[in-house]
Parts: sequence; C-alpha cells; structure tokens
Amino acid sequence: MKQRIPFNTTRRPLDPRKCPIGIDANAINRDGSAHDQLVDRLLELDRSGTINLIVPRGVRVEVQDPRTPSHVREPALAKIFTRETGLTAQEVDVRTGIEAVLQGNAKPGRHTADAQHLAEAAKYCGYFITHDERILKRSHGLGSLLPPSLNVVTLVEFLQIFDDYETGRLM
Repeated sequence: MKQRIPFNTTRRPLDPRKCPIGIDANAINRDGSAHDQLVDRLLELDRSGTINLIVPRGVRVEVQDPRTPSHVREPALAKIFTRETGLTAQEVDVRTGIEAVLQGNAKPGRHTADAQHLAEAAKYCGYFITHDERILKRSHGLGSLLPPSLNVVTLVEFLQIFDDYETGRLM
C-alpha cells in the first residue's frame, strides 16, 4: 500500500497527550488482523488517561445503530462526546466546504455525515483518526478548510506521532 502523506506537513503536529483526539467509528473497528493490537493500544492509552478520546456527535449516533459491532459500539459510547449546538455562519460555511470537497463526483448529500464529523473535530480536537478512504484521499483539499491545529490521520499515523512525542523525537 502506498504511504499516504498527511495534509499538514509544514509544521510539527500537536502533542497528542495534551489535546483531545477525535475518532471515527472505523478507527476502532477490529478486523482480526494486527490492526486489532493498535486499537487495543489506542483504547488503553485513553483508559490510562495518557490521551483523551472524543467521539463526534454524528459518530456517536452512527454507533448506536444495532448493526454496529459491539467491539466498536461499547468503547465509543463510553467516551466523552460532542453535543449538537447551533453553528455560527462561519462554521456552517466550513461544514459546507468540507462536504463539497468530500462529495467530489458522488451523489449530493452522500457525505454530509462525514463532513459533520470533520467539522466537529475541527472545533474540538487536535486529531481526527479515521480510515475513511475518501476523507484520507481528499485531505489535501481539506487543508484550507480545517484549522492548522487539526491533523487528519490514520491510527498508524497517530500512534507514530504519539511515539515520537513519548520518545522525545518531537518536543
């Protein structure tokens, strides 16, 4: 698999031990591979208080679907989550812009929920961990819409950044 370059490569990422971390439901999905150990590690870092995971409101709604596997639903529902609030005109513009970038050639409205997840992460978090290919592929186009403090990353990328801070490679 080709290595993805996160859109925010011009500055040092925030210390993940000091900022909220937003997660997409797919970030904690287990698939029976070595990825499951990464999920375990992420959840243990949160349980120990080393990092602070936050679930965007839209993600929380999605995981409440009875078809969501319990290994995703239970940890997500136990996390702090964002609440629905009124949006400022600027926040509406950002969400609309994110949705337009994510939509591309897709049917309108198809990526509204993903745009909402990112908009909430932009408001509250330093990271948004996802494995959504559309979000990851279009992250460069999102760089102008999202604050420079938000890093959209995969779980592997997040843990690499975390390890760099833990070992002192990033300070």
